[in-house]
Amino acid sequence: MEKEINHSVFGTLYYNYGWVKKIELEMFGENINIQVIIDAEFEDAQVEAYKKFFEDINVKVREAEEATFNYYQEVIPQYREQFSDVEKNKNAPLISEVPELNKLVTPKQILFPMVFDEDEREAGFICDCTWEIEHGLGIKFENEKLVEVGFQDILL
Repeated sequence: MEKEINHSVFGTLYYNYGWVKKIELEMFGENINIQVIIDAEFEDAQVEAYKKFFEDINVKVREAEEATFNYYQEVIPQYREQFSDVEKNKNAPLISEVPELNKLVTPKQILFPMVFDEDEREAGFICDCTWEIEHGLGIKFENEKLVEVGFQDILL
């Protein structure tokens, strides 16, 4: 049986290797269900990160979309060289606008990890992507500023 709590800021959460809830969000032009994960304890920094991140969630989503598009444009030539002709057009096609990412990127989680500096707030999107199945895609925010797009391990 899952453990459930009702937190004053996070709302109703269930424990599943971290505290989890699902929300609906529009990202890459589609409505998606995405998990929100509070990693381990409820540190003050995590509570603040959550509050500030969701204050302007639509802005964060747009920043993440744009940064992902720019990252994709930067890295995709190398990936295309590694794929066969069929695979490159399926898994790493040439695209010209953000909405085209919706077939290539699947947002799975918004993670609020534990941090070791109480003045630092971290959050980010964990995504699956077609061009990097093994390492996925991470979109990292620190103190509400988008700081990095790369493999998922930038957040894990």
